[in-house]
Amino acid sequence: MGLEQAAVAMLRTLGAGRVVLLIPQPATAGSQSGLAIAAPMASEVEVEPVLLQANVSGSQLLAITTAATLRRALSNVLAPDADATAMAQALEMAMLKADGCQYRISAVTAKWFGGAALMYELQIEA
Repeated sequence: MGLEQAAVAMLRTLGAGRVVLLIPQPATAGSQSGLAIAAPMASEVEVEPVLLQANVSGSQLLAITTAATLRRALSNVLAPDADATAMAQALEMAMLKADGCQYRISAVTAKWFGGAALMYELQIEA
């Protein structure tokens, strides 16, 4: 818990803000289908804190946040005991919306500290 709080404090100090994850919803036929009433294609989940920055070479845009922040955002999609691989797969199917722009998440990298995936680096592209 202490590492998580330190990571959140570091992200906030560096200027982290709020983004929206667009998480795809599974298509299910219900009693309303065919009546022009459709469920939304994606759920919008606010995620905070997320630091947006370019990588060192400036060739990629990255979104950096903590594992617990992403677990809360993906709680409707993932099992509570989901591992880093399951989280990365769920994120690679999602989109990220920040500052009026929508980005595709093209790669997810877990950053490990003390034997646990503490931070996540999302490579995003327009």
